[in-house]
Amino acid sequence: MSEQKVKKDKGSKRYVYLVILVASFIAAYVYTFDSKLAMLGDNASYYILGKALSQGEGYVSINSISHRPNNHYPPGYPAIISTILLFTKAITPIKILNGIFFILGLWLFFDLINKVTDNEAFAFTATFMALLNSHMLWYSSIMMSEIPFFFFSTLSLWAFVNIDQEKWLWKDPYLILCIITMIISYYIRSLGIALLGGYILYFIFQKKWKPILGFFIAFVVGALPWFIRSQKLGGGSYMKQLGMINPYQPALGKADFGDFVDRFFSNFSRYITFEIPSAIFPLKEPEYGSSYSAEDWLLGVVIVGLFFYGVFSLPKYRWLILGYTLGTLAILMIWPDVWIGVRFIVPLIPLFTLGFLYGLYDGILKLRGLLSFKKPVSPYLLLAFSLLYIKPVNAIHDQARVPYMPGWRNYFEIAKWVDRNLEEGVVVSCGKPSLFYLYADTYTRRYKFAQDPKELIADLEKHAVDYVVIDQVYGNTIRYLLPAVRQYPERFEQVYHLKNPDTFLLKFKR
Repeated sequence: MSEQKVKKDKGSKRYVYLVILVASFIAAYVYTFDSKLAMLGDNASYYILGKALSQGEGYVSINSISHRPNNHYPPGYPAIISTILLFTKAITPIKILNGIFFILGLWLFFDLINKVTDNEAFAFTATFMALLNSHMLWYSSIMMSEIPFFFFSTLSLWAFVNIDQEKWLWKDPYLILCIITMIISYYIRSLGIALLGGYILYFIFQKKWKPILGFFIAFVVGALPWFIRSQKLGGGSYMKQLGMINPYQPALGKADFGDFVDRFFSNFSRYITFEIPSAIFPLKEPEYGSSYSAEDWLLGVVIVGLFFYGVFSLPKYRWLILGYTLGTLAILMIWPDVWIGVRFIVPLIPLFTLGFLYGLYDGILKLRGLLSFKKPVSPYLLLAFSLLYIKPVNAIHDQARVPYMPGWRNYFEIAKWVDRNLEEGVVVSCGKPSLFYLYADTYTRRYKFAQDPKELIADLEKHAVDYVVIDQVYGNTIRYLLPAVRQYPERFEQVYHLKNPDTFLLKFKR
């Protein structure tokens, strides 16, 4: 068979893969798309910051009466949102853009795996599995940064494996694209710094020292503007939260060395037993607060073990994949252990899937050799695992069609009532101020997390709060705000009340 015919056959097969992936994505995306606003808080904050950028007001929280500059969220995703808000204020187009990022990222992922494994059938299998992952599908239809980060980080990795590894010319377009998208990834999510770790580890094992210095300098130069801005505003808020025992209970104070050790083991156990297995196979929700059973440990160790075995078995770029993965996990191990959930490793799910499937596939090939079986083993057999994804995908389909929970419904109804009935520019203190703002379109702020009701009241006075919301969606409302209202009932007047569950808008008498 001529070389030209081989290339033509490969091109035709790739076209078939593309058609299957795009058609499957459209079907799965439409089936699972959730038009509701996700109850995460961060998504509303991204929208608010994007709106400020689109209106030319700078990187500020426009829901705050002081329009305070923001140094908590990296500006990458709000900047992306701002481009959509130049044309429409609707949220749905932003969600759809995330879906576009997802399918583009999957195609890059397919080509990346193909170059890493030299096995196009396996690359298709792993990509198809990532496409059907319910976590990836859900995050591709909400207004969060995980999927844009997946796209840009994958684009950076894809560009890296396309660099001319022999010449390493700084004018190589793939090298330039790799560095630029690495920096963009960092501006979308701070965990993007792990990409730099992956590249450096790869260079170390390749004994290429000049690229280490070049990548490091380029990253520092690219990240410096955000770092300088954060320092001028008092330092990055993530770093401050990292140093607390519990960011949601500041009164507990700063974490010491022992707290970090406890945090490491707590996070390590949780990721091994719950979150990494659930990321690859979303068969059940992690049961936080429960103890880890022997079955949890066994399943987790097997899945994580297969992942690492698979990465070490990759024909090429194993240290790149390993360095990026370990860099991300190393950062997550020292995060406050109240920051739980698969969310933080969503962009890594395709790589976890790659490692797990390749570990299994390589193990089967080695077993076939030991047993002297001559019949070839097709990577397509691994698609049988996709049957395990049917139930989770159906679950997010059902979730997408369920209306807001009663507590959230009332919370948003109170916000809409504020928008319709109160004067412009009032300040409302509530548990989820960013989400409240999307419907109330007025200034919002969170009450102070103060155990002493007198201190909380003083903070409401200090910030000229006009109204407060007693909600049934945020536990800290019951912990902090409600005791202050009960201790000083003369300072509050009921303005609006919704039942089932009881949700109140109270006027604060300053």
